[in-house]
Amino acid sequence: MNDYSDKPVNIIKANRMLQAKVGSGDLDEKKIAKSQAVIESDKTDFAPMAQGFFDNLEQALNAIPETPADVKAAIQPVIVEIMQIKANASMFNYNLVGALAGIVLNFLENLETWDKDTFTIVDAHLKTLRLIVKNGMKGDGGEYGHQLTTELRDACQRYFAKKSGTAGNGDALLIDPK
Repeated sequence: MNDYSDKPVNIIKANRMLQAKVGSGDLDEKKIAKSQAVIESDKTDFAPMAQGFFDNLEQALNAIPETPADVKAAIQPVIVEIMQIKANASMFNYNLVGALAGIVLNFLENLETWDKDTFTIVDAHLKTLRLIVKNGMKGDGGEYGHQLTTELRDACQRYFAKKSGTAGNGDALLIDPK
């Protein structure tokens, strides 16, 4: 067991700006219940919003050159769109869409190179998401959803294994993205 008691401590003061804006103390139970009711009664249709994200993702994906000089910079617009999809999908009970986006996001964040295989994985992901939303598959997708997440995660791991000869960076994909 390590003893860190002899190491100097760096104290970082918290920024109190947010607390000053919202106040402090307990939240009123009635306000919490009212807010929850608003969230649960929201009838916003995610499909048109998702189609916009999907179209933006497709444009960003197609804008990546075959062999970009700076992979991280080239895929950043794709990452931004996938983050949008992941962040919004679960709010509208499209948990499977959010989970799949999380897997691809993890995959992209671990990439060192861009090639035809990476394009194929992300493009297949996009097509899958379009079908899920088109068919109104909300929630986690049940057994079908489990198969999709397993297959996508396995495809990403196979990619990293192929590139490095081992599981390599793909080990990070074993983490459940929920």
